[in-house]
Amino acid sequence: MSDNTTPPPAGGTPYTPPPAPPVQPTQAYPGAAPVYGAPAAPGYGQPQPPVQPGYGAPHQPYGYAQNPYPVYPAPRPTSGLAITSLVCGIVSLLFSWLFLPALASIAAVITGHMALKKTKNDPTVGGRGMAFAGLILGYVVLGIGVLTIAISLISLLAFGAFTLPFLYNS
Repeated sequence: MSDNTTPPPAGGTPYTPPPAPPVQPTQAYPGAAPVYGAPAAPGYGQPQPPVQPGYGAPHQPYGYAQNPYPVYPAPRPTSGLAITSLVCGIVSLLFSWLFLPALASIAAVITGHMALKKTKNDPTVGGRGMAFAGLILGYVVLGIGVLTIAISLISLLAFGAFTLPFLYNS
C-alpha cells in the first residue's frame, strides 16, 4: 500500500509532518449545536459559509449573495385566435346598435371555440380566459340581436297589421 510520500534522501530520516491541532467545536450562538471542523479562533483558516439549520451546506461559493428574487417560468404565448375572439366580441358589443355586429359576434363565437380547442390540446399556449370572454360577448350580442329581431317582428305583426290599413283608408 502506498502512502503517496516521497522517499527520504539517501541516508536521511523520513519527513513526518507535525501533528494536527485538536479540533475544537464551535457554536454560532449560545445554545446552538456545536459545529466540528470550523476553526477554533476567528480569523484563522478559510472563511466558512453560514449554514442554515435544516438546509445543509449552501450551493454557492462563499462571497456571492444568493438571488433574493424568486425565479418564475417564462410566460406562455397567447393564442392569436383568443385575441381575435375577444376583439370581435368587444367590437360587436360596442356597435350592437347596428346590424353589422352580427358578423363580428359570429366571428367571435367561431374563433373563441377554435381558441378553446387549441388551448386545451396544447398546454404551452395561453389565452383561455380571453377565448371565454370573446365567446360570452359573442353569444350575448347574438342573443340581443335575435331578441331585437323577434320583438321587431312581433310588434310589426301585432300593431302594424291593424294600423297600416287604417292609415290608408282615412
